[in-house]
Amino acid sequence: MLNVISSRQSPLTVALLSIGLAAALFVLSVFAAIDRPFIDLPQGAVPVSLNGVALVPTDTMPEPDKLGSYSALRAFFERQSMLAAQLQAERVEVGYATVAGATLTRTISPRPRGIVDLPAPFWFQQAVGILAIIVSGWVISLRRGDWGARMFALTGLFLAVSAMAASIYSTRQIALPGDQFRILSGLNHTGSAMFGIALVGLFMMYPRQLVRPVWMLVPAVFFGIGLLLELGYVGETLWIVPIITTQLLVAIVLGVVQWRKTRGHPVERAGLRWFLLFSLIGCSLFIGLSALPPILGLSEHGFISQAYAFGFFNLMHIGLALGVMRWRVFDLDRYAYYIWLWLAGVALIFATDLVLLLWMRAQPLTSLTFSFLIASFLYFPLRQFLLSRLFVSKAPRPSEKITGVFEVAFAPTKRLQDSRWDGLLKETFALAGEVKHIADAPDQTQIAQNGLALRLPAVAGLQGRELLYPDGGRRLFTTRDMNAADVLCQMYGVARDSHLAYERGITEERDRISRDVHDNIGAQLLTALHAAEPSAKDLLLRESLTDLRQIISDGFSTDFNLAEVIADLRGEMADRLDVHGIALTWVADIDTHRAKPVMVPYIVANNLRSILREITSNVIKHARATAVDVSLGYRDGTLELAIGEDGTAFDPATVRRGSGLDNISARVEAMGGQAHFDPATKTLRFTVQMAAPALEPA
Repeated sequence: MLNVISSRQSPLTVALLSIGLAAALFVLSVFAAIDRPFIDLPQGAVPVSLNGVALVPTDTMPEPDKLGSYSALRAFFERQSMLAAQLQAERVEVGYATVAGATLTRTISPRPRGIVDLPAPFWFQQAVGILAIIVSGWVISLRRGDWGARMFALTGLFLAVSAMAASIYSTRQIALPGDQFRILSGLNHTGSAMFGIALVGLFMMYPRQLVRPVWMLVPAVFFGIGLLLELGYVGETLWIVPIITTQLLVAIVLGVVQWRKTRGHPVERAGLRWFLLFSLIGCSLFIGLSALPPILGLSEHGFISQAYAFGFFNLMHIGLALGVMRWRVFDLDRYAYYIWLWLAGVALIFATDLVLLLWMRAQPLTSLTFSFLIASFLYFPLRQFLLSRLFVSKAPRPSEKITGVFEVAFAPTKRLQDSRWDGLLKETFALAGEVKHIADAPDQTQIAQNGLALRLPAVAGLQGRELLYPDGGRRLFTTRDMNAADVLCQMYGVARDSHLAYERGITEERDRISRDVHDNIGAQLLTALHAAEPSAKDLLLRESLTDLRQIISDGFSTDFNLAEVIADLRGEMADRLDVHGIALTWVADIDTHRAKPVMVPYIVANNLRSILREITSNVIKHARATAVDVSLGYRDGTLELAIGEDGTAFDPATVRRGSGLDNISARVEAMGGQAHFDPATKTLRFTVQMAAPALEPA
């Protein structure tokens, strides 16, 4: 089967090939089983003689290996040939024992054996072989480059050869020709021995590769020699039983070694636990309940017939199914089940129709109706139940993690952010492994290590992450997980940016209040301090309180007439300078061609007021000036403010700066303007390009 598999063939194609192989072996087995004479006896009757020749118990024994020696086997095959020749006659005298205990003799004309004459053990052994091949094909189609998967596929193939060959001779009515019997027995022994060789090779390579693949030739050669001795009937005692027993013991030893090698790897060990358990239990039950009891004299035919004992080997495949579903044996994911569920659905429909057709051969339409009803009302609901309960994992839902995302974004420290982000990812994807921090994070989310890992990019100050083993290690990462991770990262990025913007807003508002208190309230209180008239002092104090309330609560909702703001600022500045004997020259030029006055928002009016108040305070305290010139104009969206004085001017770029100068710079920048000092004219000039809608005419 492995030789016909090409890397260019899709998994579905390989699975179909395995089904084709199983169907071919099944058809060959059926034809070999029905191509014999058959004697119609009453229900439950047991033949005891044939043309006067008394039948001994060994004549009808299902498995001649229980005779124990090659000499007994040769005698058995010779007697089978003699009895088979008797059945070739047109009429045969048959003695048989009835269910009631009576012994009767009748002369019967043998007829060709039909499909309906094949007993249940034949169909059971065929089912064992078919299941083994299909599951093996399924595994190798998905992991054809893995040596462990290859060895598992070979166990399925050789189990099918052994079981299907045994199904023919073990369910014969009385006898088969000795040569044909020996060939079928040889196929059974070959399949059993090769199954054991593949099982040993499997545990040499899975889940950890213990040796290089070439070393698998050692058990193949060793047990192959034993098989050749068995097929050549060399010696006296059968070789097949010690061969199979030794293979099982070697497999157990290798399984123990694999168990030790997977220490510290919980996912590998979990898969090995189930696979090892079912594999070794299946082989042990077959040998202990079917092969060994006759050899040890505990039972003549074993505690269970070989036909049904073959079903123990299918425990391997049940173990594989559980391993894939729960612990990713061979790293297969649940999605792989869809391949053979659909194929099994088709096979079940045809098998159901075939069984009903054979059962009701005279009523094919009724058979078709029953097949349709069974498929519609039994199979499809059952299949949907299995899909929803066993094979469909709960997809991550980022929308349910909004609270967790905000908890990460609002974490007060970087360490707490990392801890909460790791916990959120682990909870979302139900990880079996830890969340790893990676320095070489990708630019976008990507699946790595054939689906074992999911790598996340760095986002909003958090380092990239690598997630391992989703859903408790029961499946691989898929594109749904990628999408969920992308959504989580986007949600965190938005939440973090919003939080930072909120904090920036708080900081900016705090700075605004600080600047306004420093520039406006400080200037007002300074003026009040130097006011000579008590009434003027009281007025300035009341205005200071008004300004303070406005700074705290007015916000940015009120618009102001620019002309009125300039007029108020001129009067206030003139009053402050006049107290100190400083003359003020004020020139204001506002575009008067507008139909409506220019309205400015609070921030512009407040910044102009604060700038002029701070500059006035600096002139009074530091400049020792006698005159100040102010030129303020607005035209075509540009606001210009130039302030010069005749005192000891300074260069804002070189002077030791205090809060006042920093506040002036911040206010100019907040309005999108630039400040420039001209040492020659001792003039500080501000230019603000007012392109915002705030200065559009009201």
